[in-house]
Amino acid sequence: MNHLGEVVLQRQRQKLFEIVRKFVKPGQPYIIMDFPSTTDPGHYASWLGLLEVLKKVTGRMPVLTCSASQNIDEVKATPGDAPIFICGWGNFGDLRAGRDDIRCRLMWKYPDRAIIQMPQSIHFANEALKEYAKRSIGRHRNFFCMTRDDQSFELARANFDCEVESGPDTAFGIETLKPFEADPLRVLYVMQPLEDDVDIARARAIVDGPLTDWINGPDRLSRMRTSSVVSSALRYGFSRSAMMVQHREEVAARYVDYGVRILSGAQRIITNHLHGHILCLLLNKPHIAVARDGSRLHAFISSQTGDSPLVEKATNVSEIFAAMSRLPYEIGGTWYKSSRPMNLSPSIPTPDLVPQPSTV
Repeated sequence: MNHLGEVVLQRQRQKLFEIVRKFVKPGQPYIIMDFPSTTDPGHYASWLGLLEVLKKVTGRMPVLTCSASQNIDEVKATPGDAPIFICGWGNFGDLRAGRDDIRCRLMWKYPDRAIIQMPQSIHFANEALKEYAKRSIGRHRNFFCMTRDDQSFELARANFDCEVESGPDTAFGIETLKPFEADPLRVLYVMQPLEDDVDIARARAIVDGPLTDWINGPDRLSRMRTSSVVSSALRYGFSRSAMMVQHREEVAARYVDYGVRILSGAQRIITNHLHGHILCLLLNKPHIAVARDGSRLHAFISSQTGDSPLVEKATNVSEIFAAMSRLPYEIGGTWYKSSRPMNLSPSIPTPDLVPQPSTV
């Protein structure tokens, strides 16, 4: 079956490789910071995608991985030419206050290291936090800031004295995914309750389907397994840092699989999660991205992924129903739209694939 997200995914992945190659070359050591402390599969998708891209560019595993709560003194024991990549699974600015933010801790403690904030959204809870970030970045002089939406790019460019660039979420570093065997399900809601968002109960009364927030994955997925220790020992010896790298890669893969299992049976998905949207693209799943007008989710889709016919946007309940009718559908390995087979020839320009209202 043809993958309707292939062109978008290739473009996003290529951009990630271009970004990473600015900072590392084959064989060069590197560090990845801010391993997720949540049970949200989307956050682990960002981590795993970044790791996959860095492994392919350098041909090696990281010399160190750290979570936000970990003691960053371990960086001192790594080679001096190892740049520090900060995974962009959250929002820069409102995760932790001031001096507790891992970016600021790294900038103040390691002024001679290249520190790369991988693409993420930026939002500050107040002016004091923004001023502290500005001061930390201005003092460091070797900090590189990547954003994943236009609003964040403009904020960073206007306030940060560093190189600022827009790029895709690192979850796009994962290769295309295959769904697991699952009972068929017409519609699935993957929704996080948000202030001023769509009335989910009303939406489900019009387009019925089960609801999951999906962010509360089982804690058991994060446990270290004997297989991690054995695999690490066979590849790198009994090094604690290597063992943690291996363990964290496996944990991230488990949580991504957990998210994929949730999505696998659904023919169509309605979500207000950014990573719900990204995993749907990776899985070749038609879906609706629901968010209010001016949202970062819709801005991301408009600037990065909206040319895939797999996604439709909606801002309210009535738009969900209309968007549902515009999504493509698959029968016997062929994609259809408006009751006609879709011509997926690479010679057809992208605008020809813009969804049209369906008569089905």
